[in-house]
Amino acid sequence: MSNLVWTPIAWSEYLSWQVEDRKTLKRINELIRDIERNGLREGI
Repeated sequence: MSNLVWTPIAWSEYLSWQVEDRKTLKRINELIRDIERNGLREGI
């Protein structure tokens, strides 16, 4: 992941998913990787 900008609330949620909800964290990371690869116009 590079050049990501997080709002304070989004970053707090991202950190909480690392401990509390690994399934959501995995999905968020997949979405981020897909956006980095394909841009915002395509989706998973």
